[in-house]
Amino acid sequence: MSKPKKISKSAIVAEPKEIKPLATPKAKIGFVPIIILAVVSLALYINTLRNDYALDDSMVLIRNSFTQEGVSGIGDIFKYDTFTGFWVFNDSTRTVEQIVKEKKLLAGGRYRPLSLATFALEIELFGKDFYDENEVYVGQGCPAINHAMNAIYYALTVVLLYLILVRLFPRKDDSWWFSIPFIAALLFAFHPIHTEVVANVKGRDEILTLLGSLAALWWSIKYIDSRKMYYLILSGLALLCGLFSKENAIVFLAIVPLTLYYFTNAKWKEIGKVMIPLAVASVAFLAVRGMVLGWEHTEQTKELMNDPFINMSFSERYGTIFVTLLMYIKLLFVPHPLTYDYYPWQIPKTELSDGLALLSLVIYLALGIYAIYGMIKKKDIASYSILFFLIPLAPVCNIFFAVGTLMNERFVFISSIGFCLLVAWFFAEVLPKITKNVAAAKYFTAVVGIIVLCLFSLKVVSRNADWENDTVLFTTDVEVSSMSAKGNCAAGGRLLERAQSKAVKDDKELHDALCEKAIKYLKKSNEIYASDGKKNSKKHSSTAVYSDAMNLLGNSYFEIGDIAKALDSYTKIIALYPQHDIANGNIHVVLMQTPGMLRNKLTTSTVPELLEVLGTLIQVKPECGEAYYVLGVMYGRELGNMDASIQCFEKAETCKFEKNASYYKDLGVAYGISGNYAKSITALEKAIELDPDDDLTYTNLGYTYMNLGDNAKGQEYISKGEMLKQKKANDKK
Repeated sequence: MSKPKKISKSAIVAEPKEIKPLATPKAKIGFVPIIILAVVSLALYINTLRNDYALDDSMVLIRNSFTQEGVSGIGDIFKYDTFTGFWVFNDSTRTVEQIVKEKKLLAGGRYRPLSLATFALEIELFGKDFYDENEVYVGQGCPAINHAMNAIYYALTVVLLYLILVRLFPRKDDSWWFSIPFIAALLFAFHPIHTEVVANVKGRDEILTLLGSLAALWWSIKYIDSRKMYYLILSGLALLCGLFSKENAIVFLAIVPLTLYYFTNAKWKEIGKVMIPLAVASVAFLAVRGMVLGWEHTEQTKELMNDPFINMSFSERYGTIFVTLLMYIKLLFVPHPLTYDYYPWQIPKTELSDGLALLSLVIYLALGIYAIYGMIKKKDIASYSILFFLIPLAPVCNIFFAVGTLMNERFVFISSIGFCLLVAWFFAEVLPKITKNVAAAKYFTAVVGIIVLCLFSLKVVSRNADWENDTVLFTTDVEVSSMSAKGNCAAGGRLLERAQSKAVKDDKELHDALCEKAIKYLKKSNEIYASDGKKNSKKHSSTAVYSDAMNLLGNSYFEIGDIAKALDSYTKIIALYPQHDIANGNIHVVLMQTPGMLRNKLTTSTVPELLEVLGTLIQVKPECGEAYYVLGVMYGRELGNMDASIQCFEKAETCKFEKNASYYKDLGVAYGISGNYAKSITALEKAIELDPDDDLTYTNLGYTYMNLGDNAKGQEYISKGEMLKQKKANDKK
């Protein structure tokens, strides 16, 4: 009887290994946890349905011409920069191409068309949004629909995250509530740091980015499980959708192969095959983005609100960056207080040698070293979680790319998955081993979980209410971001808008109170901007001017009748930015109204104050004809110096500015008082040409003709003036 042949070791090695499925049978997934996750995700954000729009919603939705066109605007949404529709909405005098050429304001541009396309579709189905000149909602629109869709997309993201985690971490028993997938997904759904993304309609780009990216990961895993090619196609299309929502989806070019490396026994060749459609999708997106935005590099505007690291030393730059990175970790563990605003100097300028910066540096170095070691040696859950936190954070942390602000809560929307996964791993896997009592670990986890989720839900609901509209958001968050120049400017500007609204304008007490409060915020905004940004530092620059805040400060002063301080604010702007259109325009408007305000005692400014600020204005802007006009009125009417008055008027005549009827009337009166009746008649006739209904101008012209001896013509104009005066009186009755 022959002996059976031995199987050689080489034969065993040569036999291909079957790749095991990642998860237990589908029944183990269960519908109960899915329903729970979907319901709580929606319930947490149900109070956003009563909210209006806030922050950047106007740029992508209510004041975006392409979005407001509905379905017919989708072509332009994909054809141009994300903010082009906003620029078109605010500039009806030029073509889209002219606007695009001038508005290269943001470094690299912004191309995130998919979320705008969903807004356009909702507008097509549910109606446009209509606002009056004071941005008060007055017509049919769909803010509730927009908020509802954000909540729905968020719930889908939470459920998809759970499904992926179930496949990565198969359940060992029937305690689905005590599993890594459910704990991680539930913590992700409840985490308050996500309120900026979900409660802010514009945050949909972040949600769709993660939803598309997770779908790409899901289909990639499905391919490894089944080897069905259509899953590769679906994965590429899913990532493409994520990329068209926001560029950050590109980090999944690292997360997908990392996940397959950790949780499957797929060979690198198979992983490489999975990456082909993802790479094709990324290249296709970058090609489209390049064609739309152009291939040339757009330099970021060198201004503090667009580049917080301007003029920082190496130590200051990276010290401040690592403090912000520590803030992210703190907010993941303790998400309070929350704010939309981390602009300078809410996080102060910090040296790298500072204790907090060094602590952050040590923590991140330790995390990075452990993650790399774990990836190479152990392939443990902790290292995977850390990498899932660090990789999406890399593009927005300011170390590798400048993102235009110090930090934002939405920047850790994707990274928070790594945090939630790490926490879930600790409670579901580590804690039972520490206690050596699974039942006790489950009980402790349930108690801690209930407490934390209750606190988180209270924070989510209250934070959602802060996003009700700009007024609530700005005035709430400025108390948190009290050292933010931008936050104080936004709060002051919004209060000023309320003061200027029709509902408040006639209530002088409320109007003035709002203006005074706006002035307080705007002055602080300028002080913060002019500071050196270091904590507890008293140093201020005498030349730094935050033009947005200073302009609003001037407007606020003008609202309460303080002409001198209003002009002083505008003058400080043009001293640094001579071609500043808004400040120059405001100077013209204020100066042309000043004579009437002086005549009717509608200003709180004194003559010496006005003379001083006008002198400064003329030094800064020598050809400011409006300033000479006001000086002419003041020297003649207030000081009785007609020689100086005429000199100022004659200087004003040589300057180029838009002269109105009041100007020519005051010029005519000045010439008349000085005895130059011929020039007085010329000016007064020009005033009548511009304003044929001003009875006083007719009267003045009549008396001027009488002074020249033409009594008949003089009486004719005086009679005309009396008729107009009587007509106005009758009209009032």
